[in-house]
Amino acid sequence: MGLEIEFEYDDTQDGAWSPVRDAGPLRAWLKRRRTAGPSVGNPLIVHLGIALAAVVLGAASMAGFLHGRTAVSDRTVSLLHLAPVNPFVVQPLPTPPTQSQTQGQSQSVEQVLATPWTNTFDQDVSLSVINDGPDPVTVLGATLSALEFQATWLTPASPAPTASGGVSLLRGRAHFVCGDYSPDRIATVAQIRVRTADGAIRQETLVVDHYSQIAERAVCAQMPTPQVVQSTTFAPSRASGTYVVEITAINRALFPLRMALSPSAAQSWTSGGGLDLSASADTVIPPHGTGAIAISVSVDDCPAAQEAASNGYAYDTLTFSDARDAPGAPQARMIDQTAAIADLNVILAYCVANGAALGGG
Repeated sequence: MGLEIEFEYDDTQDGAWSPVRDAGPLRAWLKRRRTAGPSVGNPLIVHLGIALAAVVLGAASMAGFLHGRTAVSDRTVSLLHLAPVNPFVVQPLPTPPTQSQTQGQSQSVEQVLATPWTNTFDQDVSLSVINDGPDPVTVLGATLSALEFQATWLTPASPAPTASGGVSLLRGRAHFVCGDYSPDRIATVAQIRVRTADGAIRQETLVVDHYSQIAERAVCAQMPTPQVVQSTTFAPSRASGTYVVEITAINRALFPLRMALSPSAAQSWTSGGGLDLSASADTVIPPHGTGAIAISVSVDDCPAAQEAASNGYAYDTLTFSDARDAPGAPQARMIDQTAAIADLNVILAYCVANGAALGGG
């Protein structure tokens, strides 16, 4: 950066200096300076201008230097950020037994019960970060915590320094405990330790996943359900066009499960399935125990109900949750369970007896 100053000399009076005059009192001089313009050609003014320009130039240079030092300092404070593509990877679970296929058929209740159930899993995790600082840094390791697992130590794949713009990969193994939520952990957060070029040890905090959704999808969302529906029975009731569905489930967990009728499922049947559903109360199934829930069903729309029953329509009617939590607790994990509700025989008998229009089957 350069500064160019042009001087204009007064060429009047043949370049002669003005005669010396008495400056008078200081107050009078200040009064005149408020109204009078600069004296053209006065060498004192020229030198003052040069001095002022030098001061301004020096201040500007120093300000730019300090700003640059501050920018570099700020940049070294934030050395790392997440890699742009798949920065956090969790080893997924295999397909749950209840969803796998054996010779074209789903596994039987006996086959599912033969597999011990657990909500704890040790899965490999990895984290990729980019050094966005101006100098190389050495990533020493990181602690990673999420909603489903406590602090886990990650080790860098390479001990070599990471150049500016380079990617460092960290690996570890996390112990997932699905369903045991901690109020202190919501997001997936990494505390990364690095050594900068000056030898100082710094710690970077990165929010990897705001709601631990990646870990949830990879592990806990694929976790086999603790409940297994053992049987579903249909029994006509005394009221015409009404029957009772009784669903019996087995709890494979070490904690009690709450089985309930989902309000959204009941609303869905009423609005489009032609049936009205209601359940008297929730059912708590003890650990490794069995429980049943009775759902009262009445025919409301014959064509819609017949179509639902004829097409084998089922809905996520039941919800299971940890009974150690209060009903409707926001932290309780809700698991939907598909169960058949429509009984075609009862629906047809009621609609034919009452002369109601039937849907196409």
